Amino acid sequence: MGRDAEKVRELLSAHDPAVGVSRVERELEGLLREQAARPPVTDMTGAARGRRTPLLWAGAALAAGAVAATAVVVLPDGEGGETGGGSEVTVGSEADDALPSVTGADWVTHADQVAVVRPTAEKEIPASAEEKEAGEGYIGRSATLSLERVLWSRAGAPAAPESVTLDVAGWTFKGEERHKFALRDAPRIEIGHAYIVALAREDDGSWSTLGSSAVLPYDGGTIGSGESEGVIHSAPSGDHVEGSVEEQMTGKTEKELAELLRTTRPAPAAATG
Repeated sequence: MGRDAEKVRELLSAHDPAVGVSRVERELEGLLREQAARPPVTDMTGAARGRRTPLLWAGAALAAGAVAATAVVVLPDGEGGETGGGSEVTVGSEADDALPSVTGADWVTHADQVAVVRPTAEKEIPASAEEKEAGEGYIGRSATLSLERVLWSRAGAPAAPESVTLDVAGWTFKGEERHKFALRDAPRIEIGHAYIVALAREDDGSWSTLGSSAVLPYDGGTIGSGESEGVIHSAPSGDHVEGSVEEQMTGKTEKELAELLRTTRPAPAAATG
């Protein structure tokens, strides 16, 4: 069993999940085998770009066993996003990204486009038959993001699409009760809010976010203000990874982010090949 499957077992071990550990392991290992069987994508800089799994940031595979969540956050009235699902948010593990997405060098090395986006539509992805029978589990969600404007493009990158549809965090449920699910330190991506995202095009022509650190809240034209973990932040938080794009840009504007990316050099091909 691979490292990610071991992580799923560790996360589930302290809970009494409706979704059996063996099923989560089978699904995750299947995704990892599919990923490993495909050759890396080489970008225009010559750097080898590892493939992501067909779920959000690879870490969303953990959400398939949503009982892996580590905390339930109760939101005061009036907070939370526009998406339905009650006033509690189940916060799961940090995402296990296939590509680095934390620093400016990560963004300019692996992303194709960085843009301001707004979710314009969403769709539930039904729970599995096993979860429905057990009466608890995970309901997925996809969101369509409309690109409002491009802030940065990698030289030679494919043109930015008008919109992208991504698998994003959904809900945990038990009986008739459901709670929003969120990956730790990452936006759920909810209708009614703006975000800045770093996007990469896959070799099959589809688009995805670069990683869990490549989605930044952007309500009111201020980076760091808006929805994250299903909670609405009216002012930017100062609690960020040292050296990350989020740390450097929190409280600043899209123009300042564009300048940071313009002046940041990509990682040498030898360091990522």
